[in-house]
Amino acid sequence: MNRLQPYAPHVYYFFFFAAAASYSPFLGFWLRESGLTNQQIGALYAIGPLVALFVQPVWGLLCDRHGIEKAVLMLCSLMTPAIAFGYSTGGGFAVYAATAVVLAVFNSPMIPLSDAIAVAHAQKHRQTYGASRVWGSIGFALMVSPIGIVYSHIGIQHMFVVYMSLMVVVFVISLLLKKGGVRRNASWRDVGKLLARKEFALFLLLVLLVACGTQSFSVFFSVYLGTTGGNVSEKIGWLTAVSALSELPFFFFAARFTGRFGYRTMLALAAFTAALRLFIVSFDPPMAVLLLTQPLQGITFALFYAAGVQCANDLCPEGWKTTAQTLFSMVYMNLAILIASNFGGWLIDHSGFDALFRSAAVLCCIGGIGFLAVRRLGRGMESA
Repeated sequence: MNRLQPYAPHVYYFFFFAAAASYSPFLGFWLRESGLTNQQIGALYAIGPLVALFVQPVWGLLCDRHGIEKAVLMLCSLMTPAIAFGYSTGGGFAVYAATAVVLAVFNSPMIPLSDAIAVAHAQKHRQTYGASRVWGSIGFALMVSPIGIVYSHIGIQHMFVVYMSLMVVVFVISLLLKKGGVRRNASWRDVGKLLARKEFALFLLLVLLVACGTQSFSVFFSVYLGTTGGNVSEKIGWLTAVSALSELPFFFFAARFTGRFGYRTMLALAAFTAALRLFIVSFDPPMAVLLLTQPLQGITFALFYAAGVQCANDLCPEGWKTTAQTLFSMVYMNLAILIASNFGGWLIDHSGFDALFRSAAVLCCIGGIGFLAVRRLGRGMESA
């Protein structure tokens, strides 16, 4: 156990994202097969982030005050897959909506708390956040394609059992993580103070613009693939595996890239790359072209997210690290998905997938221009 301690976040990320690979890429397709419309699917994806906007800051403040990150992660690692079984009941939109509400309470804190622990662990052991987070991409890549093939044979309805089994493993591995210590008397005022810091607030605003574009792709990509025909489960598996593999070098070398070129440049590069990818997909290309666009995920997600996590950490003072990661995750995941899923579902039903992807590309371009244009933000981020 002691030998594994320096690499505890590495192991945790591997199995956490392996579990996610068995569930999240296939959920949109599962909901579509259950008879929901695109707008209903978008509404379901919006419920969780809406609830998380209120719940997630509470988790962050409690953890900053009492140092209970490990206990919260262990609780959520069991509650999240258990609640997800609500989607398997076939109870219709009302039951699915109730499931999404409760699921958000326990699912929303897991990533920001994991990131906060990983950043603190990396600083203590002279490692980098990306070196541990890359193992999440490895776990995701190794799992998603085989599990897609398995689902095509046994049925996608079994994904809830597979997800639960893997999250039990995550629960056991979380015992290796270092327990958080008592921090400071964190309060709601800390959230306001962080948002009052102009550099941090501008950073979050630009993150929101880019994330609204990229999350539109994430939420509706499996739904879009469901319209292309063929063996959809296998398509989702192969395409997602390629994108996950592309994340590996960018998570691993993210610290070097940002150290050499600066946060602002890397965040802008990721935003423009996301716009290019979305623009290509908007033309409904054949499977071969879709495969060629998937490696861009390494830049659009891994590089952007790793730079964003480190930036959020560097832009806030000691004692506010978990709260800062919570705010970053709220914007990147919850608020962006809330906007993208609601607007995206409506836009698909009225104008089609091509209109959604092109609108998302425009948002990414605006965000990328913003990262390059706001010089004060760039200087603050790069001198942090």
